[in-house]
Order: sequence, then structure tokens, then C-alpha cells
Amino acid sequence: MRASAHVTRPSLRRCPACGQRVEPPLPARCPLCDFDFRDDRVTGMDVTPYAKAYSLGEPGWQRMSEWVWFAGRERLKHLALMRTSAASRRFALLNILLLAAGLSLFQATLVGWRLVTGLPVIEPTGSTEPAGSGWIHLAAAPRPLPPDRAPETPVDLWWNPVQTVIAAATAGIAGLLAIWLVLLLVRLGVRRAHIPPYRKEGRMTAAMHYSTAWGIPIFVGAIILGLSPVSFAGTMAQWRWCPPQRVFVLAAAVLAGFGMAMWWFWLGRLGATAPARTRGWVIAFFAVGAPLIVVLMAAGLWWGLPLLYDPLFATLNLAF
Repeated sequence: MRASAHVTRPSLRRCPACGQRVEPPLPARCPLCDFDFRDDRVTGMDVTPYAKAYSLGEPGWQRMSEWVWFAGRERLKHLALMRTSAASRRFALLNILLLAAGLSLFQATLVGWRLVTGLPVIEPTGSTEPAGSGWIHLAAAPRPLPPDRAPETPVDLWWNPVQTVIAAATAGIAGLLAIWLVLLLVRLGVRRAHIPPYRKEGRMTAAMHYSTAWGIPIFVGAIILGLSPVSFAGTMAQWRWCPPQRVFVLAAAVLAGFGMAMWWFWLGRLGATAPARTRGWVIAFFAVGAPLIVVLMAAGLWWGLPLLYDPLFATLNLAF
């Protein structure tokens, strides 16, 4: 009879944080993610490329944004087990400032501009001339007006830079508070979506900060929308060529929608990395709860800011 050979294989272990294979003797820390094997928590410190660059005082914002955008499943699993850090908070702050600046630009294209028709009787104020201070006449349709022009067609463009600056500054401050509150509520929601055994581990806390990288396309869209007043003036003055306003609006909407949709999709993929016992709750929160928080906050800004502007401009004698 042929003797059976007994093959002894070395025992292998995996890092509970990133899944990296670790051969004996067991090191004190994982060679891939630096997880401390003596720590009872599964989650570990922030070891993203941005955290490493931050610790060395080097720039890493662009590289980290790309690291987030093109993250595969294994990278997301790795990121989901990192706890929030000074580096992740700084990365989020930079992107929150960009989003707030984008909201300021958006409001600057809405507030302070006034298109006026040629008939005072159809104007809300009963006049085609501003009664308040600070208004500048930017553009006008060529005179005399064609007799077949519709009465509601705008023929003059007025701009109040003081209104625009006040609205932009107010929107920027409100945006900072609103975005910070959104991140806080999403973080609390993620924590509650995990069942009790996992709630104290700080799962996905750093990932929430790094997910703000998807705000960059939204900011680019706001910059494009900030150029739309050029269309107001060009159309009014009948320039030989002027890009239609819908071009600016459509480009901005595509970029903003892309950023929001990809953030939502990215969170769904992140939720799929949660432990099996709580995965359904986490995915459900990311699918419904997180976008609902964003929509409610955006609605509050959209309808709330004009309620502040109107009495403020009337008090400062800036109303049209």
C-alpha cells in the first residue's frame, strides 16, 4: 500500500479590517492597513492616502478625490472600517467650503437681477424704474421697440450688486451650516442603522467625510451657472451671438445631478460592505434616509432664503 503523505500547511490569518493575509508569527499591526491586532474593535485608524499626506504636510486632496471616485469593492471595505480622523475632517471641510461657495454662486445668479418689460401696468411694482438704491442699468433692447413685440417681453436688465453680495454671503453661511448638519444626520443615521453590537465601533465614520469628494462636480456646475448672467445681457442687448441661458442651466444641472447620483450610488456600495447581520438596514438607510435628508435640507434653503431676503432688502431700501 502507498503511504499517504501528510502535508502540513502553515496557518494563515487575515486582518479583520482589510482582509490582508498575515503569515505567522503574527505581527503587532497589519502590514497593509496598520490595524492593531490587540485592539478589540474591528475598525481601525485612518490610513487613506490623504491621511498619510496630511501627516507629512503634503498636498493630497486631488489624489484622495480620485481614490474615492474610482474605489472598488475591496477599497470600500477597507474604507468602511476606518474611524474618523483629523485628516478626514479636514478633507470634508475643504469640500464643504467648495459646496458652500457653489451655493453662493447659485444664489448670485438668482438675486439682484431684474428683467423689466416696457409696460409699467404689468410690472409687480407698477414701474419700470427702480425705486430703491444701488440699481445699475446693464442692458436694454434696441429702441424703438418693434410693434409686434409681446407686452410681457423683457426690454431692460437691472442689477443690484449689493443685493447679490448679501444673498451670496447669506447663502454661503447657511450652506455651511446646512451641509454640516446633513453630514451629522447621515452619520447618526448610519450609526443607528447598525445593530447594537456594531454601533460603538465607528464604522463608516471616515467614509462619510471622504464621500464629500462627490461634491466637486456640483461645485463645477455652480461655476458654469454663475456665468449665466452673460446670457441675460446678451439676449437683452441682442448681441450677434450669445449662448442661450438654457445651455448654462442644462450643463450645471447635468453636473450637479451627476454628483448627487454618484454620491448616492457610492453610499449604496459602501452599505453593501456592512456586516451581514446589519447590512439590510444600512443599505435601506443609504437608499432612502440619506437622500431624504438632503432633499429636505435643500428644500429648506430654496424656500427659506427668499423669506429672509425680501424683508431685509426692503429695510435696507434695496428693493426694486
